[in-house]
Amino acid sequence: MSGEIFMVRACRCKRCGRLLTSTEAVERGYGCQCAAKAKTEEQAQAPIPGQMNIMDYLNDETEE
Repeated sequence: MSGEIFMVRACRCKRCGRLLTSTEAVERGYGCQCAAKAKTEEQAQAPIPGQMNIMDYLNDETEE
């Protein structure tokens, strides 16, 4: 051992709680697998363009 001391910036993943040590993961807040899963979930929850929800429909009915 050379007696050198070094520090690694680390934090926990916002999704699974695992330790993140890479610079990109620490900045992002997610590991690579959790980032992909979070992106997929976000896209799945996004409304389809032109799609109406029940409240939109009811508001249109009451305006007429």
